[in-house]
Amino acid sequence: MQRFLTILLVLLLCGAAWLSFDAWWTPLDVREQLAATAATDGPFAAAEAAGFAEALWGTLRLAAPLAFVVASIAFLQRRRLAPFLTSAGRGLLQATTTDQSAGGARLTWLVRGFVAVWAAIAVTQFGESVVQRMRDWYAYRLYAGETSLPNISETNRQVIRYVKSATPEDARILVLSDQKLSFLSYYLLPRRLYHPLHPDSEFVIPLAHGQRQLAAYTRDDLDPQYLAQLKPDYVLEYFEGETYVDSARVPEDSDWLRFLGHGQIPGERPQILVVLRPYPPEGTP
Repeated sequence: MQRFLTILLVLLLCGAAWLSFDAWWTPLDVREQLAATAATDGPFAAAEAAGFAEALWGTLRLAAPLAFVVASIAFLQRRRLAPFLTSAGRGLLQATTTDQSAGGARLTWLVRGFVAVWAAIAVTQFGESVVQRMRDWYAYRLYAGETSLPNISETNRQVIRYVKSATPEDARILVLSDQKLSFLSYYLLPRRLYHPLHPDSEFVIPLAHGQRQLAAYTRDDLDPQYLAQLKPDYVLEYFEGETYVDSARVPEDSDWLRFLGHGQIPGERPQILVVLRPYPPEGTP
């Protein structure tokens, strides 16, 4: 046991020392830039890759030196650690032993197999959760839910932040969109949002990336009498489907393009239509 433990600790020491050196040698911003450059699926994929690199190597900067210190202490105390681990292993075997009969032996191995599977599943799920947390780091970091806006798409997150920055808290906003934005009112509280849903889309389940186009109202469909009764302070047009995205109107809201700014590749126009305008339009008596 002691020989096996010594080999294991030496390997752990070498690995931790190398990871510590590698994690601290290259600046984080260089790793982020390399990861973003390697991503070829657009600006959001680049942002996700850069955030993952920051989370991964930032964690290694703390975890690798800590692992080196723990492994060093264990290596120095290996003569005392080996008997302890041997005793712990025997205790686990005794705890999972049912009885000494033939049937009891099969039950014993069944219990031990169950414990092994349970431990493997626990370790796998923990590892997957850590990896997923690193993938989400670019958006969530250590921010509160109100700031990080979890469980929604990046485009929805950007639109919410834009509307929040461009409208007062007591604003009444009429939303025209080809999406079902039931969550929008929650994240923009205390603003009051009104989103008339097209009858052809009322019981239709949307699919990701516009795979199922939802019917929607546009500004040309607005009834003047409806607007007079509603009296909104702003009208927000937010469309993602090709049916409603007019390429000529994409740059219409310069404030939105300015807000989006750093999230776009230089010279690239966004593929969605977002127009936020006061109502009635400025200059209307």
